[in-house]
Amino acid sequence: MKILYDHQSFTGMTYGGVTRYFHELMQSFSQRNDVDVELSLKLSNNEYLASAPFANYWRFKRWSSTPTIVRAASLINRLYSMKRIGAGNFDVFHPTYYHPYFLPFLGRKPFVVTFHDATSERFGQAYPELGEGLFAMKQTLLRRADAVIAVSEFSRQELLTFFDVDPAKIQVIPLGTSFSSWANPPATTPLPFPYLLFVGKREFYKNFAFFFQAVQPLLHRYPDLHLVCAGGGSFTRAEQQKIQQSNLGGRVHQLPINDALLFGLYQHARLFVFPSLNEGFGIPVLEAFSAGCPAALSNRSSLPEVGGDAALYFDPQDAEAMAHVVDQLISNDSLRQQLLQKGRERITQFSCEKTAQLTLDVYKQIA
Repeated sequence: MKILYDHQSFTGMTYGGVTRYFHELMQSFSQRNDVDVELSLKLSNNEYLASAPFANYWRFKRWSSTPTIVRAASLINRLYSMKRIGAGNFDVFHPTYYHPYFLPFLGRKPFVVTFHDATSERFGQAYPELGEGLFAMKQTLLRRADAVIAVSEFSRQELLTFFDVDPAKIQVIPLGTSFSSWANPPATTPLPFPYLLFVGKREFYKNFAFFFQAVQPLLHRYPDLHLVCAGGGSFTRAEQQKIQQSNLGGRVHQLPINDALLFGLYQHARLFVFPSLNEGFGIPVLEAFSAGCPAALSNRSSLPEVGGDAALYFDPQDAEAMAHVVDQLISNDSLRQQLLQKGRERITQFSCEKTAQLTLDVYKQIA
């Protein structure tokens, strides 16, 4: 069976959960003899694809911050995807985002769409940058798709809440992380101080500003404790100003990452904190469990579904509750060890191979 994936999410995303999901899926299929994958992509700076055997493309990192170049790359990629879709040399098409550009070229070939979350529907009016106008495109694809994959039960409920979609087409397929299969993770040097770990983007519903305000009293109470933000880009001017105003300027850090460095940051963190207001799945939860890192999570959206009893939870809009849970994990080594063991048990319920097999079952059903 041959599966064609398109360029959409890989054109503009260097990192991120959506591209990691599709990369892990294609990576798992590339190791099998019963599936052939093609990624219709010519230009990308996505870091997950750097050593992928199924990806043949050119990087344009030198010009990645030039809007005109990025738009040109997107156009070239779309034209190439249209060509590959029109050629019809595949059994199932799986777009990597929600633009319906491909529909006129698909003919009778079946396609699957993965629904990650309804963040743009929930928060689009407050934060138009999240894609307030995505609703119509999502609705078009959800109505036309032969099958719809939801990445969690929460994601399935979001689908049924916000969109007109046949429930019979929806199949819930949880995600995995390649971190869980690292038998010999690369050795990393611990940072020279204990730290709280925040991973990924910080703006909007990721809730970093509120989280930082909530944990400032703890950082002042524990003078050797630092806060490390992994990835997500350099601190903005506004963030830098708030950090300086907090009198914590030397103890709040932003670090660029790759997978090896990220794994090491999880390994040596005092705990991982995920205060997000909305997640379709939440891969960082599995990453933390894989690396033996205790987790304090928001009690919203899919996070309790993914974390189960292997994490502690807090209301992400209650500063006192958030600080209390974080303090519990800072100060209670016995509790930390209990969660470490539960995390090791919890991660066995998720794997990239399981995600790939269940996805292949969906492909076979509609092919």
